[in-house]
Amino acid sequence: MTTVRPDAELADLDVPAAITRGLLLDGGPRQALFTEAAIAAAHRAEAAGVGPYPLGFLARHVRAGGFAAALALPEPVIGLPGRALVRDWLQAAAASGADVAREHLFARWLAEVSALLAIRRDLRELDD
Repeated sequence: MTTVRPDAELADLDVPAAITRGLLLDGGPRQALFTEAAIAAAHRAEAAGVGPYPLGFLARHVRAGGFAAALALPEPVIGLPGRALVRDWLQAAAASGADVAREHLFARWLAEVSALLAIRRDLRELDD
């Protein structure tokens, strides 16, 4: 059974902690990473002005170069609020330790957050 959490609860979700736990632990923590944490991250990215394309680019960069390469980017996304947000996510992911499988898993998570942002944007355009 899937639990549906209201946006108010997701607003309080500790996304960086969910990233670290989800990358290290299979089962519930991994499922939460790709459900509640991804939704909460998409809301926060949208609020910080981060669009789907920059996150998709970052996902490909993480997949190709790993956590270290992504953390070395001077501006992983444009804009200070988004940059701070994404750096928190990158640091939380890197805290799980350098491992190709975890780096690819995190890249997949970033791609999912990007897809959620794109869906939200497309639905808003339909409403207009």
